[in-house]
Amino acid sequence: MAGTVDVRTAPTFAHELQHVITTKLPRLVVDLRRVTAMEATGLDVLADAHELAVRHGGWLRASGAGQWLADLTRATGAGRPLDHYPTLAEALPAYRPAISGLTSHAT
Repeated sequence: MAGTVDVRTAPTFAHELQHVITTKLPRLVVDLRRVTAMEATGLDVLADAHELAVRHGGWLRASGAGQWLADLTRATGAGRPLDHYPTLAEALPAYRPAISGLTSHAT
């Protein structure tokens, strides 16, 4: 993912995540290092994709967003599950069990 996730780009982002989860593998890491801005709509897309992945026996993890993801979550009052890891390497398995709620796995 790269660029801005907003009301204009969110439908495409959601469709791509749904496609991967339902047709390929329901376990994925979304690398947010190149995301320059995200609106609350983007959090909804990630949370919806996480819920879809769980229903298909998998998980979704976000990585690389830095502090902005936690700040956005706090600012919007989002209370839906989203696992976030500081780096892509930390988000990749070891297949850690999913943790409910926005969880930062800072080291």
